Amino acid sequence: MDAHTINARFLREIISFTKLSGMNRSHLPLLALRAFEATARHLSVTKAAVELCVTPGAISQQVKQLEDTVGVALLQRKGRAIELTDAGQVLRPQLTQALDVMSLALDSIARTRSLKTLKLTLLPTLTEKWLMPRLARFHGAHPELDIQIMTSFRDVDLETEGVDMASWIGTGLPPGVEGVRLFNDEFLPVCSPRLLRDGPHLGRVHDLEAFTLLHSVPRSDDWHQWLTLAGAPQLKPVNNLSFGNSSLAIQAAVDGVGVAMVQHEYVKSHLAAGSLVAPFELIARGRNGYYIGWSAKRPVGAAFELFRDWILAEVQSLKTA
Repeated sequence: MDAHTINARFLREIISFTKLSGMNRSHLPLLALRAFEATARHLSVTKAAVELCVTPGAISQQVKQLEDTVGVALLQRKGRAIELTDAGQVLRPQLTQALDVMSLALDSIARTRSLKTLKLTLLPTLTEKWLMPRLARFHGAHPELDIQIMTSFRDVDLETEGVDMASWIGTGLPPGVEGVRLFNDEFLPVCSPRLLRDGPHLGRVHDLEAFTLLHSVPRSDDWHQWLTLAGAPQLKPVNNLSFGNSSLAIQAAVDGVGVAMVQHEYVKSHLAAGSLVAPFELIARGRNGYYIGWSAKRPVGAAFELFRDWILAEVQSLKTA
């Protein structure tokens, strides 16, 4: 009897047993099949356990369960070595092929989804005051895309976190990151026109001593920089209020709580609408810029290309406005 005949016989035995025992897809021991396939491929229980992130004991138990289910031995030990029985030699390539097919199908689905999914991690106020007022136009043109937006102050590692785009503040982008400078670092005091109408007189810089100054904690030095530039570095206001981000400081200014020091870009729409006014013409300018960046090495999908091109067009329109 040749090897082909032996293999065919054992395969028929396995198939016959599963039919006689009434096994169907809903009863397939998938964990045991994975454990056997990994062990058979490595010829090592320990290596199979590492691959599947379980203990060697769990692997041995799963393989034993599979052998009990099909009614034949699949592995045998010779000293410290592991060998496949004839039945194991028949099952292993069939099982590896089946698992590979399932893996390829899942990868294909994941790749299809990645072409339509975009993950962003951006600064909170950048998201609210710069991106969100513009995002409706992009979403209206591409409603089929799935855009996931998270906010954070921390630096993002694009390669390890699976993020397509992130924001940075600085004089440039980190190594390995490409991107676009959205706007420059320009900040000024703003307040509600109601505060000027009903509150103390505000004509000179030193008049700010009679007002509550509103601060953003991540940019806690902005007021000092502006006051130094305005010639009043020692100014002592009646009160100070600090907020976790610039959006909250801006809203407090709109509500008439005090005078906020904020990025010019973030309040342009408020200034145009009249919900905020700038009591002084002086604008402080830093060396930093606000950026959106992406990996220079990672392959990109269709959603990424559409969003990147849209961002570039938005920035260009700001320059020509």
